[in-house]
Amino acid sequence: MTFLVLNRRRILKDLAEWFPDSRTRLVVLTDRRTLEGADPADFAPSFLAFEVTFDYTGEATGRRAAELCRRHGVTRVLTTAETDLVRAARLRERLGLPGQDVTGATAYTDKHAMKTAAAASGVPVAAMRVVDDADGLTDFAAEAGFPLVLKEVDGAAAIGMSVLGDELAVEQAALRWQPGGPGGRMLAEAWIEGDVYHVNGLMSDGVVLQSWPSRYLHTQWSNFHEATPYVSGMLHPDEPLFARLRDATAAVVAALPPAPGILPFHAELFHTPDDTVALCEIACRAGGAGIVDMHERAFGINLYRAGLLGQAGRGHEVTWRDPVTRLGYGWFPPQRGVLRALPGRCPLPRALTYTTSATPGRRYEGPRSAVDTLSELHFTIGDDEPLVPVLHEVEQWWTDAVRWD
Repeated sequence: MTFLVLNRRRILKDLAEWFPDSRTRLVVLTDRRTLEGADPADFAPSFLAFEVTFDYTGEATGRRAAELCRRHGVTRVLTTAETDLVRAARLRERLGLPGQDVTGATAYTDKHAMKTAAAASGVPVAAMRVVDDADGLTDFAAEAGFPLVLKEVDGAAAIGMSVLGDELAVEQAALRWQPGGPGGRMLAEAWIEGDVYHVNGLMSDGVVLQSWPSRYLHTQWSNFHEATPYVSGMLHPDEPLFARLRDATAAVVAALPPAPGILPFHAELFHTPDDTVALCEIACRAGGAGIVDMHERAFGINLYRAGLLGQAGRGHEVTWRDPVTRLGYGWFPPQRGVLRALPGRCPLPRALTYTTSATPGRRYEGPRSAVDTLSELHFTIGDDEPLVPVLHEVEQWWTDAVRWD
């Protein structure tokens, strides 16, 4: 069997380890940003074929993927990123290859289709409507009230998302549909007040195989638009919400079209003041920020590796363990301004690893997405420690240690 890997992740050095037969089995088409400054020639000998594209999301990349499939007799198409889900599914259908089909991929990327299915399974979702013009947005605002959320139907990482608090904000947002504006199909949703949790794990054929809930300290909207620290940690299994979040996620997975083999998933859910657990969204790929590293430290399984092996028909190679301790991560985004000082290390006793790519004296323009980061921290959470105070402790350490002008 020969596999095409459509790649946007910095896993090129890992692929040969995950696939010991990579020199005869893997055809890799990768985004140039995954090279991390290395020469493509450093990676090419590890694979049957290796190509770098400078316009990864463009149509030319899709056409090149099809050409590589035909040239090398590819039998399966493997992905790790949301960008590739529908593109890979279309390629499979066109070439008659096994794996997730277009209907299934669309259900996990089209938020309206996703939440319609979730609601049918009994999982609460926000009131919503697909809008493609100014009148549609205005009508929905009149029905749903304020605040409301406007996002791309198939967006990710809070890119293109707006929170509209009044009629003036709706009028300004509606300008996107005026002549010369970007326009497009958007999803308008009623605002859901509450804490935000995420559930990560593995699924197969519509069934959750492994999962664990965690909590965000802030919303992705706040991480992106207000540059708040992206801090999260795993729940204790004795917490009442633990089982409810897992059950809601399992219900959504069962309601959406099943994909053959093993795939990672990342679900986000609200817990409202009236004790409702509602779906924000779910994706059939690994979560961003520090989720993959946190999951691997806790369970001994890399979610990228698991998904690639599962799509390759090697799901029997995917195993995991129970966590020894709860873990968390902090991703710290750039502010708008000149960075004057940042910590070179993390003195917190709970810290496991701390890395930074920031340059003091450099001007930054704020986050480019909800998962943009200057520095990253992974830390432990004691079994007898309440989660939220730990997350606040990590945030406070960063806030006190970094300085912007």
